[in-house]
Amino acid sequence: MKKEVELHKAKWLVEPGCVVLVTSGTMEKPNVMTFSWQTPVHNADPCLVLLVMNQVRYSYELIKQNNELAINIPGEELLEQVHFVGSVSGKGIDKLKESGLTPVAAKLIQPPLIKECAGHLECRLVDTIKMMNHDLLICEVLRAVAEEELFFNGKWIPERFHTLHYLGGKSYGVMERTVVAGDNLTAKVGKKAQRAQSIGGER
Repeated sequence: MKKEVELHKAKWLVEPGCVVLVTSGTMEKPNVMTFSWQTPVHNADPCLVLLVMNQVRYSYELIKQNNELAINIPGEELLEQVHFVGSVSGKGIDKLKESGLTPVAAKLIQPPLIKECAGHLECRLVDTIKMMNHDLLICEVLRAVAEEELFFNGKWIPERFHTLHYLGGKSYGVMERTVVAGDNLTAKVGKKAQRAQSIGGER
């Protein structure tokens, strides 16, 4: 039996996306913030990714200074660092240093990449949409790199690399295995559709 979900908790029905670490600022003055509110909105060239950010965040201030940011993809082994940098502000401390994460220079943007992460998207902010006390940041991906033994044929290999998925509070889920859909249902429905088209054409 299904039960009603309170509307302020409704987002958790669709929320558990891949957690990312967004770096902003510069190599000399970097910051990092944990994100789970992110989604691709255009997968062709240019690839666009949407981030949802509260306007009072220190990272928001830094991103607006140069309109650049990096999206870094951490794995399960970085759980403690991911949770820490998502729990404190970078205004008073160097979160990268305190968490033990290593900033390395990006190729096309000023904010650094995080060495320990398995993948990186170097991005430019191309549009901002106001949404109450949050902004929707539309980011164009200028460069993307990933560890070749973990990311193959356009997807992560979950048997080798466990992305983190935020579940609220201190809880996270991990993606651990690949499942592959069969073709039986697709073929069956496809044949029905072909027959329907054929019958329709005879009328």
